[in-house]
Amino acid sequence: MISDPALLIVAPMMNGFDLAHFPWPRAAGDRLLVNGAKFDDLDMLEVIVDGMPFLLSRLSAEETRQKFADESFRPLSGDLPYPDGSAIGIGPRDIVTSARHLPEINCRLLMLGKWIGTILAATAAAWGPSGGLVHFADYDKAVSDYLAGGPFPPDFQICFAEERKGRFLTRGLAYFADREIRLSVGTDYEASDVAEQLARIVDDIVTHGKIDIPGSPRTSIKRHPLSGSDGDDHGYFDISFESQPTITG
Repeated sequence: MISDPALLIVAPMMNGFDLAHFPWPRAAGDRLLVNGAKFDDLDMLEVIVDGMPFLLSRLSAEETRQKFADESFRPLSGDLPYPDGSAIGIGPRDIVTSARHLPEINCRLLMLGKWIGTILAATAAAWGPSGGLVHFADYDKAVSDYLAGGPFPPDFQICFAEERKGRFLTRGLAYFADREIRLSVGTDYEASDVAEQLARIVDDIVTHGKIDIPGSPRTSIKRHPLSGSDGDDHGYFDISFESQPTITG
């Protein structure tokens, strides 16, 4: 079974576009091997980057329009319309799916998207698990920073939404850790503080591939008491921040 690609690179492509003859950039060099025989007569291609296998798939313009119509993608900037064009889907092969949380896998997947988008003059990039949709130029910059040792790009790969007052849900984290976070906070927490705490938790989860409250069920992140437990529906990990201490005198 072939799963949906995690990453979509949207670009104008001619009808006769052939993945098997993609003009890879010089930067790919000896790092990339193409296994064109893996999917004979299908518009798919297996590529191996630094020994790690990925699957590329070509979506027609109609398939691309349908995908963005059927799924809840969210533009990360207000001026970005839903993409018009064909798309190249990129995802890890089954053999490395269980390790897809590792930075080594994630970096190479995003790097493939950068190479492909640059060659095709892509207009947009989308991350299926989170629904993140950005201009390709913004994707290119974020990935370049990440590959140079910068921060994990959470706005694109993982999003946060306030379900109700004081309760936040992640979307996209399950791709890396099999579950999402459901975060409850006290009324005295500022939105910026919640975002900072979530970013710290997500970065740790993505790095280690698991939801873990170190040491015991209770610990402290940036001096804020934290508690966590498995959610009743097993699809979420419930985390709560207690009220911040009141300072007097």
